[in-house]
Amino acid sequence: MINVNEKVEKQNGLSYLSWAWAWGVLMAHYPESYYYTIDTVSYNNNGSAMVSLTLTVKKGNNDFSRKMRLLVMDYKNQAISNPNAVDINKTLMRCLTKAISMFGLGFYIYAGEDLPEQEKIIIQKEVTQQKERYDQLIRDLKTAAKNGVESMKMHWQQLIPEETDIIGEENKMTIYRNIAMKNEANHEAENGRVVSGKTGESHHQQFTQGVMQKQANNPTKLPHAVSL
Repeated sequence: MINVNEKVEKQNGLSYLSWAWAWGVLMAHYPESYYYTIDTVSYNNNGSAMVSLTLTVKKGNNDFSRKMRLLVMDYKNQAISNPNAVDINKTLMRCLTKAISMFGLGFYIYAGEDLPEQEKIIIQKEVTQQKERYDQLIRDLKTAAKNGVESMKMHWQQLIPEETDIIGEENKMTIYRNIAMKNEANHEAENGRVVSGKTGESHHQQFTQGVMQKQANNPTKLPHAVSL
């Protein structure tokens, strides 16, 4: 995660991240992500307005989109009645910055009390969904590993690149060593065969070769939450 503290601007006790800087960081990491779509401004009965846009982060043939909404507010974070074009344009740039944060950049600065309640709910929901997906992927891989190296390898090969990215190489190898290899050794010991260091290394090479073959056949996709 990139530390954005030096780029945070303060106004009336509230924190803002420069949209120009945030966009520059996005372009440095994903230069193909040059487009976003702006929705028609929606107006409420009291004259206040809501802007929204969808940002798409792209890498090669793969892309991932996030939608963000933001109420048109004044410098006190109060809704503006009948906002003009300048008010709307400023809010769109803030909305774009928050859309970028949904991919990881400066995400933590929006956890403060200055964030409108509805937006906190939206962001918290995204975080919860990502954690639930990560936990489920880890549980499924551990379950497969309990049946030995071959079972874990077959399960891993059935995952899409996005899912393997979410699990991570370090987690995969920890599960492999702590569960799959131990269960394989127990199984072979029960059948009168002791797994030697050489046999263990053979399993490791076989598993790695299987994974490398899968990755060669499948182009890498973006992670569920792009890390900036």
